[in-house]
Amino acid sequence: MEKFGWAFIGAGRMARKAAAEVTAEGSCRICSVWSRREESSSSFAARYGCAAYDSVEGALTAEGVRGAYISLVNSAHAQYIKECVDLGVPVLCEKPFTLSERQSEEAFAYAKERGIYLCEAMWTWFNPVAQKVKEWVRSRRIGKIRSVEATYAFPLVKMSSNPRLVRRELGGGALLDIGVYPVRYIYELFGMPSAVDCGGATSGGVDLEENIVFDYGSFTAKIYVSMVRYHGERLIIRGDGGVIKVNGFHAARRAVCRGAEGREVFRDGGLLYARQFARAAEEISSGALSSSVIPPQGTLDVMGIMDECRRQLGVVYPGE
Repeated sequence: MEKFGWAFIGAGRMARKAAAEVTAEGSCRICSVWSRREESSSSFAARYGCAAYDSVEGALTAEGVRGAYISLVNSAHAQYIKECVDLGVPVLCEKPFTLSERQSEEAFAYAKERGIYLCEAMWTWFNPVAQKVKEWVRSRRIGKIRSVEATYAFPLVKMSSNPRLVRRELGGGALLDIGVYPVRYIYELFGMPSAVDCGGATSGGVDLEENIVFDYGSFTAKIYVSMVRYHGERLIIRGDGGVIKVNGFHAARRAVCRGAEGREVFRDGGLLYARQFARAAEEISSGALSSSVIPPQGTLDVMGIMDECRRQLGVVYPGE
């Protein structure tokens, strides 16, 4: 059976992580790559056995390409989604999908009108640990939910010199870069909150950290996100009959549930990034226009929540 062919639009760190798994998984292959930096495209192509192109159109129309994976700075996502759709190429676009709910709505409407598949590459939810946590919550393994705490805090601005983290014109900031993971996680488990409260610190027009509270009526979910402080990454869900704990939740290999039925540890050692490519390839091949795992409404809801957080913080991106 012929492998599904992907064009990689972007050749940075995330693209290379994904490429390593795509080539190892076996159901897909990388046909082409384009990057703003020619040296990045060339080194990527040499490493992952594909062809480098000096134009997006060249990469998207290369022989064997059936889908495009976009992994560029946040501010470029909407533009390149449109370029792919204009050429009739289905799209898997890295998170955050765009800069705002409005941009995301426009992208999905544009793709639907032209009959082109479009999906956010929120890869956490293509993996079994996150799905197991959702199953535990929905089956009330820990009873009625009492509280939720999610922390994702690492001093990224000290760990990396990449300007995309702090430049407003590139869609920088903690919320869109890493905050999207806990926001999406809580949304996937509990849906839209009745209210959102967000406070934090900003500098140069971008957010550095925030404390976010989602109100669900009978309980609150508290999220702490930072790219200037270290507090690690963990999720704790407490119910009146137990607790669920997930360390490193966005890329978790393990989750623990302690409830009335005893202690259960769920583990998974599979590939983290490649599953979304395999699933997207199946959906594209079947003629679907959207993902059943990460449907458009979920992406729109999460973008709307982050829009509200940014509104409360006073963070506005150029052209959003």
